[in-house]
Amino acid sequence: MIQAYKNDDNLNICEVSDWHESQWLNVVQPSREEIETLTRTFNIPLDFIEDPLDSEESGRTEYDSDSGHSLIIIDFPIVNDSKRKVMSFTTTPIGIILSKNQIITICSEKYDFLEYLKQQPLNLKFRSQFAIKLLLDIATQYNRNLRLLNKSRIRTERSLKRGITNKHLYDLMEIEKSLLYFFAALNTNSLVFKNLFKLPAIKRFEEDQELLEDLHVEHKQSLDTTELYISILESITSSYTSLLSNEMNTIMKTLTLFTVFLTLPTLVFSFFGMNVQLPISTDSPVSWLMIIGISLILICVTGIFLWRKNKI
Repeated sequence: MIQAYKNDDNLNICEVSDWHESQWLNVVQPSREEIETLTRTFNIPLDFIEDPLDSEESGRTEYDSDSGHSLIIIDFPIVNDSKRKVMSFTTTPIGIILSKNQIITICSEKYDFLEYLKQQPLNLKFRSQFAIKLLLDIATQYNRNLRLLNKSRIRTERSLKRGITNKHLYDLMEIEKSLLYFFAALNTNSLVFKNLFKLPAIKRFEEDQELLEDLHVEHKQSLDTTELYISILESITSSYTSLLSNEMNTIMKTLTLFTVFLTLPTLVFSFFGMNVQLPISTDSPVSWLMIIGISLILICVTGIFLWRKNKI
């Protein structure tokens, strides 16, 4: 799908049908025919279009001197639809292609934050400002999703305090996985920001200085927050692993004590059941009571010994 936009007289962004009149082309999940049409119409290198569509592509900047096109690839967060029972995110690349008169954004996934960008008065002739604004919105999206992940973590942690279940542990695992995706993507995005102004199409203007500062603050905040949340989750996981191990040890200790105390009477009864003469006459009804008494004495002696050794 390809959508074409341009500025009206009030600098509002409106959709147009003619690609040649447009100032911004938004390309989402393009077909092979659309890709070929873009490369042929605007003389765009094929890899500039195909690379952002690869979900495994890393963020980078690139310039093609033959066509004069600049490419920015950056990762942005999306909801992981395969995990509907728990909030989970992954990242996917988006490409920003800048030419002399055109801005082209291309991605393999539909993204909603561009709807907010369309509603703002933005002069599409200022390609640098558009790129910085888009990068700022992506950084803001990271921070927004990090807050959602933290709320999900807090809810899961409260549930874990009431009782540890596999579901809660799986939920924590999905949150941690999302944070690791964010951390890897944000580190790659940092390199993109450092090389941003090496592109001929990106110019540094004084009026964009505030946007650059906001971008730096938002990106640093998202990176620091992600690192903090990963550390918190690692600490929680380690604590609950120790707790589960301790509970398992307690259960095994209890079962061992039961086994010991149940084995002692069995040994006594087995001994006197092997044609061994009973303490009193075989015909005396007190004999079985004495056997039980011997068993109880052994249990008490063993119990006192274990208690003094702090095993009980």
